[in-house]
Amino acid sequence: MQPIQAATKTKHMSLLRPLYRLGITVMGALLLLWLLPASQIFASNPTPVRIGVLAYKGADAIQDDWSYVRNWLAAAIPGYRFILLDFNQAGLTRAVHDRSIDFVITNSGHYVALEHSDGASRIATIVSPWALSPRQSIGSAIVVRNAAPLQKLADLIGKHVLAVNLDAFGGYQLAARELREIGVDPEQDFAKLEFSGFPLQNMVQAVVAGRADAAIVRTCMLEQMVARGEVEAGALRVLAPIAVPGFQCQTSSRLYPDWPIAALRHTSAQLSKQVTIALLRMPATADGYSWAVPADYQVVDELFRELKVGPYTYLRQWTFEGLLRLYWGWLLLILAVLVVWAVHTVRVEYLVSQRTRDLRHAQEQQRRMAEQARLHQATLDHTARLAILGEMASAIAHELNQPLAAIANFARGMARRIAAGRLEPAPLLDGTSEIVTQSERAASIIRNIRAFAQKKTSEQKSVDLLAVLGEAIALFAGAHPDAGVLWQPGAALGPARVMADPLQIQQVMLNLLKNALDAQHSAGHADAAIEVQFRTDASSYWITVRDCGCGLAPEQFARLFEPFFTTKPEGLGLGLSLSKGIIESLGGMLSAEANVDGAGLSVGFSLPQEKPSGAI
Repeated sequence: MQPIQAATKTKHMSLLRPLYRLGITVMGALLLLWLLPASQIFASNPTPVRIGVLAYKGADAIQDDWSYVRNWLAAAIPGYRFILLDFNQAGLTRAVHDRSIDFVITNSGHYVALEHSDGASRIATIVSPWALSPRQSIGSAIVVRNAAPLQKLADLIGKHVLAVNLDAFGGYQLAARELREIGVDPEQDFAKLEFSGFPLQNMVQAVVAGRADAAIVRTCMLEQMVARGEVEAGALRVLAPIAVPGFQCQTSSRLYPDWPIAALRHTSAQLSKQVTIALLRMPATADGYSWAVPADYQVVDELFRELKVGPYTYLRQWTFEGLLRLYWGWLLLILAVLVVWAVHTVRVEYLVSQRTRDLRHAQEQQRRMAEQARLHQATLDHTARLAILGEMASAIAHELNQPLAAIANFARGMARRIAAGRLEPAPLLDGTSEIVTQSERAASIIRNIRAFAQKKTSEQKSVDLLAVLGEAIALFAGAHPDAGVLWQPGAALGPARVMADPLQIQQVMLNLLKNALDAQHSAGHADAAIEVQFRTDASSYWITVRDCGCGLAPEQFARLFEPFFTTKPEGLGLGLSLSKGIIESLGGMLSAEANVDGAGLSVGFSLPQEKPSGAI
């Protein structure tokens, strides 16, 4: 029996071997097909970019409210996976400290605090359909029951008031500023100031239910809850609303800039640039939200200084009583030194007065001569600065031409090497090193010119518009001596005064003149004069720059003021967009139209006249 069993077993094994080999082959093929996509997916795994968002309406609302930003950035910037993370204010601050996020979207007050503490840098400001503008958007609304006998802010004395926390911008600080200005201290004069945290909806519902007399929330919160059916219309009202023409919500405080998105110190500069460009290009959502260039948050900084909160909390500690308690020994010593110094000074002054009576006439003559020398030197210094300023444009072109040409040459050489397949590291590293060196040289030139020009922050003040325009035209003529500018101030009988930043007006004027000159060069009319006209009406001044250039097609007119739209091969498309923003921020308007004769373009802007003192 054993030989028969062995033969049968050998026969069965011979039949199973091909099936075994076939099974191994099929399993190997399936394993290969499974591993190949996995490797591709691993190789193309996008880099995560974490965006921390202040969840003032609760964590559940973050994905709904901000998903359009994540989706747009993911589509606009390939290779990155954008992640939205919700935080309360304390948690968001810790995440910034720990560098666990790359960008932050938060309210204006929290951003300014992060700017001071962690070097956060705003890259864009949200444009809300509920706001007047990105600069006038956020405020505090103090909501009370409609039937409550409260009419003025002072009526809150002795009441139970809800707020988010001491660091909440719209949820406490803006209202606190208004209350303090009328002499009401929220931390002392309320019967109870209760900080309940996020979400804000809970505070509104508490007022409806009668568990509190009032709640401090951000503006438009009540209107949005009524629109969503979360609060019955007419159940609540905003206490002591401030009239803001054009603003569709009621507010108990002044309006401040809207929420920014900010990059952090460790965020890649290249990624920040890509995100900025993508946000500025993002079309408005169905609800009307979009992004604009960063607003000016100086008013928020001033608010913090006035309230002595945020980065200025230390100011609360510097009181006379506190100084006396901490440094009474040093203060006593300083007082003794001052007394001794005063006695010594009186004695010295008496002795000097006795010995200098005969020299007073000579001293007066010497003073007059010194004053004349000082005035003469000031005139010479002013003339020298004007002469150097007139040469700055040509100096920029001459000095920057060499490093820029070198950068272009090295870039083209590296491109030819790459195209030819010559990818040796050493030549490519040498080329990139030279490009960095030349770019740093160009940056150094620009820094030197900026330091000389002493650029200042924007400050609106009463200026003579004709004088500012004349300075801009003179600066343009010095930088472009081949251009002919025909300046026609019109029937101006005296100074044309407006409230504006003169540097901003000159920036707009130089941009319009440069565009006109470029258009005439493109049309072959470089020698033609650029006309600058000035006229006035009952309330505004109008300035028009007329060129003899190539004009614009109708489809180009429709996009003329869009960011990043340009007809110039080397243009960025930001000049007219920024100019329009500047003029509109000053209360004017910027427009363009084709010339009547069909040759060229007329671009003009208006600025409101300064109202006389005492006028309404």
